[in-house]
Amino acid sequence: MRKVYNLPPGWPAPTSEWTPDLRWEPNPEWSKPDGWQLWVDVPDTALIGEGAVVVDVPDEEVHKPPRRKPLLVLGGVAATVVVFLFGVAAGGGSGAAAAAEAEASAAAAERAEVQTETEALAGAQELLAADEAQLATDQKGLTTQTADMKQKAEKLRSREVAVKSAETDLEARESDVANREAAVESAEAAGTAEEEPAVEEPEDTGGAVYYDNCDAARAAGAAPVRSGDPGYGSHLDRDGDGVGCE
Repeated sequence: MRKVYNLPPGWPAPTSEWTPDLRWEPNPEWSKPDGWQLWVDVPDTALIGEGAVVVDVPDEEVHKPPRRKPLLVLGGVAATVVVFLFGVAAGGGSGAAAAAEAEASAAAAERAEVQTETEALAGAQELLAADEAQLATDQKGLTTQTADMKQKAEKLRSREVAVKSAETDLEARESDVANREAAVESAEAAGTAEEEPAVEEPEDTGGAVYYDNCDAARAAGAAPVRSGDPGYGSHLDRDGDGVGCE
């Protein structure tokens, strides 16, 4: 004999990898008809539906039916098998419906998730477009500022060249003025040398006495020398009052 999981109507169909033991308990939220047996004993030779889960119980004692009632036993076994197969078929159909419903629910959830991601992507694309527009505006403003700065730099270089040219012209003028001043000083020096008074010839006083200067007149005891005196001369009379070496 074998234990076969008798799937109630509306319960989810187990997977092929499910291998429960006899102590397995279903979800308390699942409901089943009154008196429904989750585990049914079937002969080893009984045909089992694809949706059934078989659990072998080799250590369980199998009670053989009395020989005097073979027909009754076979009839009970056949009824059990029929009930089980009917339950498996019903449970399989219900399980398939539940699986289909679960799959539809999962597909709907996935579509909702895809829709959410699509909306998020659209929002991100809008933000990206706004950022690109702002970047283009900033680049345009930067280009304008760069051109303005370049124009100002060119004006500044032109002014620097003009200032340097003015400085060079001023230096040339200062050098020309200095040269002119030096020429004037040279001319004045030359004019002063040319304008030195010539030595006046001594006036003829009728004698041979002559004094080069007042020191000589004083040394000779002739100072002061008056006009008409021997040795008188205009070079001894600086103020021209007729008296020299006063």
